[in-house]
Amino acid sequence: MKNQLINTLSALGLFLAPTLHAQVTIYFAASNGDRNATQVAISRLLTNWSYQGLTGSSTGAGGENQAVDNNSRGSNAGTWNGTWNGTNVIIKTNYAGALAGIAAVADPTLQVRFDSTNGRGGVAIPSNPNTATNPAHFITSNVDFGLSTNFQSTSPFIGEYNGRTYNNISEIPVGISQLGFYASPGFQNTGVTNITTQQAKLLYDTGVVPLALFTGNWATDSKKYIYALGRNTDAGQRFAAQQEIGRSGIGFQYNWQPNPAPTNGGTANTPQIVDPNNPNALIPNPNYNPNNSFVIGSSQPIGGLVSDHRQWNNGVEETFSGITASGGYPSGATLATALTYRLSPTAYKKVDPAAEDGWYIGYVTPGDADATILGIGQPAGQRPASTVGVKLRFNGVENTPENVKNGSYTLWLYNRVVIPESGVAARAGDPSPSFRANFVQALINRIKIDVGSQQGIRLDDTNLKVFRTEDGGTVFPGTL
Repeated sequence: MKNQLINTLSALGLFLAPTLHAQVTIYFAASNGDRNATQVAISRLLTNWSYQGLTGSSTGAGGENQAVDNNSRGSNAGTWNGTWNGTNVIIKTNYAGALAGIAAVADPTLQVRFDSTNGRGGVAIPSNPNTATNPAHFITSNVDFGLSTNFQSTSPFIGEYNGRTYNNISEIPVGISQLGFYASPGFQNTGVTNITTQQAKLLYDTGVVPLALFTGNWATDSKKYIYALGRNTDAGQRFAAQQEIGRSGIGFQYNWQPNPAPTNGGTANTPQIVDPNNPNALIPNPNYNPNNSFVIGSSQPIGGLVSDHRQWNNGVEETFSGITASGGYPSGATLATALTYRLSPTAYKKVDPAAEDGWYIGYVTPGDADATILGIGQPAGQRPASTVGVKLRFNGVENTPENVKNGSYTLWLYNRVVIPESGVAARAGDPSPSFRANFVQALINRIKIDVGSQQGIRLDDTNLKVFRTEDGGTVFPGTL
């Protein structure tokens, strides 16, 4: 009788099966600057998870020591699928930008695009949901919470703006991210290692300045030019950088866009290939074309020659969050890629037919810059010097975590989770009214731990001696 009962229950799928509550789908919009720490935190919060992102898929068991690859850590959109507190949780992510994160939380009617997968497919998502033209490649939803590297007071999303109403939101700081200015390959030869507030302000006021403004040598450098690169108005990094140098994030930012970008030669165009006679050695790739970009592992396309460029989109564009202003790159990763390009004579002579040379300068986080721009951590010999850019000091101070903590380096911004002022609301089908809010709180706690290992700074770091109350504002001694 006992065996018969067991067989009957097993046939019905009721016997000894782990109890999982109904599936819960959580949605959030966030900034690129929050991506690394947040993705790592999710991977350690969920158990038995899988992930589908822009470059591929990943799986993991979760837990404190979960290692995360770039398919999840570096992806600006994707879907997680795993277990939390006995419930199957699907997490839809869109790292569209800090301002997008604020706007989506402050206006609960705002619909955000997410990819259409369930996170279990074992392949990359079909396309970036923000730019997808195939309706099957994205879904839309309002968000449960957001992540932003900007204060709401920095943004225009308070009260009425562009015909929409934005509510006050709650902001929970979870860490600090550095930001820095970087120059494109070949800038090493100028001898310039620093950019000042006034130089940066003029660069983005005008879009281009002579190198002589940096070197002081007008006899040799007046016909060599620096061109500005920047982010779009959804980006918290744009607001942080522009306000730090005395400009408005909403204001017109003069910056440039390769037109076209270098041809992508992919992994076939790497400068070094494995020696067919010795699998442990590299030899020069006879097919390497330095005018084309190339890919190392899962990197973004690196290097190449810009045959021409133009003011970004030739003027004004409107981004997802509804701000109308001059455009820019949609992510730090894509901006970092452009900072590995070299300028052809056609490009650097854009403002002066007598120009003799030219370079790009732009602003990104170390997380986007270290491997892509500087080649840190990439295999020896596979990254030619002609594709490696330059990390610049800001007002004479090196961009390091230590200098942020001691107050001498001021180009930084807070990571924060943003939620409705009334709290994270439940949705139909949740296991309990507080399940969704409890998950967000658990994620907040986890990010605070993981941010320090993902090129950020923990707020409980005893060496952190400063704080600020507005983006680009005064850095004060003390704690937030």
